[in-house]
Amino acid sequence: MKSKYFRFLPFLPLFFKFINSNSTTFKIIKAFFSALLLSNFIYFSFFENLFVEFISPFLSIYGLVLLLRNKSKIGYFYTGFFIGILWFWWISLSSIYFNLAYLIPLEILLIGIIYGILFLLCFFLKYDFLRLCAIFMLSFIHPFGFDWLNWGVLSVYGIFDTSYQGVIAMFLIAYFYYEKYISRYYKMAIILILILIGAQYNQKQPQTLDLDYKLVQTNISQDQKFIQENLQTHSEYIFEEIKKAIKEKKELIVFPETAFAFSLNKTPNYLQALKELSKQIIIVTGAISTKSNHLYNSTYVFNNGKIEIFNKHYLVPFGEEIPIFKNFFKKYLLNIDEFSKGKELNQYTLNNQIITNAICFEATKEKLYKDSKIIIALSNNAWFNFSSEYKLQNLLMRFYASSYNVSIYHTTNGKENAVIKPKEMLILKIKEKILKKNEA
Repeated sequence: MKSKYFRFLPFLPLFFKFINSNSTTFKIIKAFFSALLLSNFIYFSFFENLFVEFISPFLSIYGLVLLLRNKSKIGYFYTGFFIGILWFWWISLSSIYFNLAYLIPLEILLIGIIYGILFLLCFFLKYDFLRLCAIFMLSFIHPFGFDWLNWGVLSVYGIFDTSYQGVIAMFLIAYFYYEKYISRYYKMAIILILILIGAQYNQKQPQTLDLDYKLVQTNISQDQKFIQENLQTHSEYIFEEIKKAIKEKKELIVFPETAFAFSLNKTPNYLQALKELSKQIIIVTGAISTKSNHLYNSTYVFNNGKIEIFNKHYLVPFGEEIPIFKNFFKKYLLNIDEFSKGKELNQYTLNNQIITNAICFEATKEKLYKDSKIIIALSNNAWFNFSSEYKLQNLLMRFYASSYNVSIYHTTNGKENAVIKPKEMLILKIKEKILKKNEA
């Protein structure tokens, strides 16, 4: 029996060398686990349950503790590097549809390096508390307008209030847990007070759609969506869904972004047919529109025979617009037709309720939530099929919905339709589960 274990003894020196706390390898491994803990909510969102929801923010807090303990430039750089990849690796998948699939590994590496550099800059502050403050402030630094690194999502699960107050409390808990110069009992008291300050106590009640609605989810792969031969088939499907909804006595039907994958305003036959149907049901759909040599990603609202068109303002960098080096990208990489920008805030009225329009990327923009009570959001997530993109998008919307007491009605091509409302208190969820068990 002894020989079974002793045969590994020759490898122990190598093992201890490998885990030497001063070795570069150990620091990189530690950085990876820190990044993994700070990304847990994204991957736990595929397996939501009450236990996962409870532990998720505490795992994130410990991820921050590990970062503070990693007192080296290498540690901070690699934490940012791995966070960039774990959060945003899926960005590279869009390259497939531009015949640039060979760039995917390079793009993932570049994403990691960009966020690695941002974390490295935080390390150069002298004190740990300032470093942690700088890490928190990364939520407000948006490379090329891309603002999905938002620590607010750490509070979407668990007992903490889904707001910046809850997130700041989480960061401070991490700092005081890490701090070595405070006695154990003072530390416990401070952490308990911070938990009480950051906890969620109120259940928000948002305004909701006062209409019997239907959200239509489509599943058209991105490589098929804009093929000329498919446009009529996809359009016919939309009309079939509208007629079904009318039979079901629905008052509103919502289709995803670019459900009509062409300039709908240049097709009078379709426009007239939709106007006629809108006398029986309100129709909200995504489509392209063109006007005065400008190309727009738009939402069309058909209501009682009338039409309103709302153009997307917040465009996806390197997808709908090229923010830098346009000539280079268009010549060598992305020969795309760039979209023009519409108004920053697009709103319309349905049944005396003010609705904010959001198209995909816009649904994760905080500015829209400040002036909104109800958002109808249309997305095309087929660009990033088989990835975690739609989960992160959903989590960001949940954070803003909770922060600003907004309800969101989100329909997609790809994954996944959702009605998003402010976060339900964990204690209420537990009570609901107990009641259901007792009833069963």
